[in-house]
Amino acid sequence: MEAAGVLAEVTCTWDADDDQEAAATATTAAVVHYAPGMLVRESTRPGVPLPSIGTKVQVNDGTDQLLGRLAEHGRGGRFLVALGDRPVRRSLRLEVSLPGTLRSPSLDEPQTVEVVDLNTCGARIRGVELDVGSAVTLEFTPPYRREPVSVRAVVAHGTHHAERPWIGVVFKLVALRGGR
Repeated sequence: MEAAGVLAEVTCTWDADDDQEAAATATTAAVVHYAPGMLVRESTRPGVPLPSIGTKVQVNDGTDQLLGRLAEHGRGGRFLVALGDRPVRRSLRLEVSLPGTLRSPSLDEPQTVEVVDLNTCGARIRGVELDVGSAVTLEFTPPYRREPVSVRAVVAHGTHHAERPWIGVVFKLVALRGGR
């Protein structure tokens, strides 16, 4: 399955969730986007319930079969399948625009950044580029809190020499200050 397979129809199958009927374990879908480690698909059978995030999915185009996990539900029957060992976000992402300060042994001084996506496991941070695996400390004030939090994290992915650089981090330790 290569980039030439975009718009090709594939069959996606998965094991049924406990709350689904066994017959509702497959759908046909068009490949909307292909990139290393992920496929974005759009179901050609609207109304077929998709499995929960993290469910193992087999994708078959008639010649190749790929294994992955359902990584995200989209709009209009679209869904993202993470292939191979690509991490799967297990909680919903909140789009935000929060100022923050990022520190890292890889940086000469603290950097002012913008937190643009946030969930309980990590964040996407605009305004800095760091290598994957870099340790960072991020300080910001989350929505609905008065006091800032300090988060130790590790860079999981990011841009390379982008005009608007960003990194994605996985939280390791969160330190709350003050009350709710």
